[in-house]
Amino acid sequence: MIDCNEAVRRMWAYLEHELQTTPASEFEAHLDTCQRCCGELEFSRHLRTLTAEGERAASMPPELRSRIETLLSGADDTPGRSA
Repeated sequence: MIDCNEAVRRMWAYLEHELQTTPASEFEAHLDTCQRCCGELEFSRHLRTLTAEGERAASMPPELRSRIETLLSGADDTPGRSA
């Protein structure tokens, strides 16, 4: 059976369905006995979901970006502020 270090090394490949049958079976067998790695796997799944949602999120409206850039560029010209 694999140890926790090996399980962590295989985790992302497992989530991406890139592990061959034997390494995946060994990983799953480890999960059957290791609560810590089960938690790590759930965290990794959650992180993947949040990352995917962030990639699909709407980008900042151009008008808002322009206003922020204008405000930030003006901050450099603030009197008494050293560059």
